[in-house]
Amino acid sequence: MLPLGTDRPTARPTLVTYILIVVNCAALFAQELALISERDNGEPSGGYLMRVFDAMVLTPADGFHWWQLFTYQFLHAGWGHLLGNAVFLFVFGPSVEDRFRRLPFLAFYLAGGAAAGALQLLFDPARVVGASGSIAAVGGAFLVLFPLTHVRVLFFIGVIGVYAMPAWWFIGFAIAKDMFFHGFAGPNGVAHVAHLGGYGFGAAVPLLLLWAKLIPREPFDLFSIGRQAHRRRQFRELTSRSGTPWRGELSGRERVVRKADQPGKKAALSPEAEAALARRRSIITRLASENRLDEAGEHYLKLLDEHHDEVMGRATQLAIANHLAAVGRHQAACVAYDLFLQKFPRDAELPQVKLLLALIHARYLNDPVRAKSLLAELENTRLDEQARTLAETLRNELG
Repeated sequence: MLPLGTDRPTARPTLVTYILIVVNCAALFAQELALISERDNGEPSGGYLMRVFDAMVLTPADGFHWWQLFTYQFLHAGWGHLLGNAVFLFVFGPSVEDRFRRLPFLAFYLAGGAAAGALQLLFDPARVVGASGSIAAVGGAFLVLFPLTHVRVLFFIGVIGVYAMPAWWFIGFAIAKDMFFHGFAGPNGVAHVAHLGGYGFGAAVPLLLLWAKLIPREPFDLFSIGRQAHRRRQFRELTSRSGTPWRGELSGRERVVRKADQPGKKAALSPEAEAALARRRSIITRLASENRLDEAGEHYLKLLDEHHDEVMGRATQLAIANHLAAVGRHQAACVAYDLFLQKFPRDAELPQVKLLLALIHARYLNDPVRAKSLLAELENTRLDEQARTLAETLRNELG
């Protein structure tokens, strides 16, 4: 399987990822030139350069120097080795760089490679080259930040073609493959421990940053998904204990006084918190009215992270949801559309919103059950010609 791209758009131009690819290519090109010079011409410069490159290789025992944890990441065993790493970095690097920002992403990339290399030396004291550990760290971060994003993958074994699959499938398969080869296969010249160390480091860092709110959360990153699953589990446990999800109906010592714990009711906010919420809503409304929908969307998603059922005014909510869908942020768009449906159940735009939701769930989020449910709700609804055609097309696609 070869990844070709993702459906995750970036908010700013990619720079560091492309620079890293160019630097890796330049380093291997310099290695090749030095080797040719030494072999064919016998020039002293070739021998000197090869000694420099040799000192950059991650070497165990007496040959180890701390800087090798970073320099080895830019050396490769050949163009095939480099090409595989460059493709993975090209596909997954831009989105992670976009969330981390440029300089923090560079620091994360180098630290991930260093951690992966150190772990490899602990388990297998052999010389190591390559950016695989660094790129595995990028893959681990992508898995945490964008687990439901779809990856376009070229299959060339068995069935040949390009298919889309969720990122957690693709990266999870890569992790499982490294675990299998490390545990059951013999030595094959591949630093599987470095890969696994990179994935572990790459997943741990964004989880910590999301927990500390040092990078913005999104409704469908792994941290938020975990929190939502925890809430659902608590809700089910409460229901199974009492026969009702409403804590206000519990009796005796199980009764919980806090009204904020009752589903369907918002937590009571202090006057200061109410004022702060009003200011944030005002900012979002102003940005949307000025057609600065990128900024409005980001502010709204941050607001949802703290107030999970907050809905803007009708026009603002719809504009933000439409924009998120248009720029390919499909999971976030679904959250905004669903909240619109809950807040405005009799709105004239309801059929169009349900049709858009069905489209997103069918073609982008791989959720045919929800898509079919939405289309079923539209069966007796009057739609214009274009909407009817789209609904019929989706029904045929879903089978």
